[in-house]
Amino acid sequence: MNTKTSINNIKTKEDVLEFMIKNIKYGWIDINGEKHINTMKNFRKLYKTMSIEDTIKNGLGTCIEQVALMKYLCDKALIESRMYATRIYEGENFNNLDEEEHMHCFLLVFENGKVYHIEHPNFEKIGIYEYSTLDEAIKTINDYYIKLSNGKSRPVSEFYDVKVGISFKEFNLYINSLTCSSY
Repeated sequence: MNTKTSINNIKTKEDVLEFMIKNIKYGWIDINGEKHINTMKNFRKLYKTMSIEDTIKNGLGTCIEQVALMKYLCDKALIESRMYATRIYEGENFNNLDEEEHMHCFLLVFENGKVYHIEHPNFEKIGIYEYSTLDEAIKTINDYYIKLSNGKSRPVSEFYDVKVGISFKEFNLYINSLTCSSY
C-alpha cells in the first residue's frame, strides 16, 4: 500500500481509522532501536516518543504516537479534532520504573454537532463511537479506564502536541502541567 497516496486521500474520520488499521500496529521503538510490538515490558525505562514520520515509516506507535498521527491526518483533511489523555495521576517524584503505566491517549472529532471518538490504539475497542456532547464522550471513555483501573480516579487533560524523543515520565509531566478535569 502506498502510504503517501493513502494520506493524501484521507477526507473523513472513517478514512483516518482505515489508514490506521491498514498501516499502524501498537508498539514502540526503544532508545536502543529495538521494536516492541504489543508489549509494554521495560516501557518506563526505554521508551522515547517518535515523530509522526517515524510512526508511519515503522508502522507502529503507542497510544501517544497514534493519537498524534490521527490528529495530523484529521488536520490535513480539515477535520476538527482534539487529543486527550486519561491517567492515574503520577507526581513529579514518581520514579518506579517497574510500575505498569496507567495512561491512555485518545482522539475526539467534532462533526455536525456531534462528538466522535476514533479508537485505534486499544485493540479491544477499535472503531468510531458517537456521542451527543464532549462531556458525554470524555465521561464514557474515562469511565471505561476507571473500571480497568479498579475504580481509581483518573484525571483527563486535553493536550496539544507530542515532543519527539521524550520519555514516558517527561510526557506524563507535560500532561500534568495542563488543566485537567475529573469525570
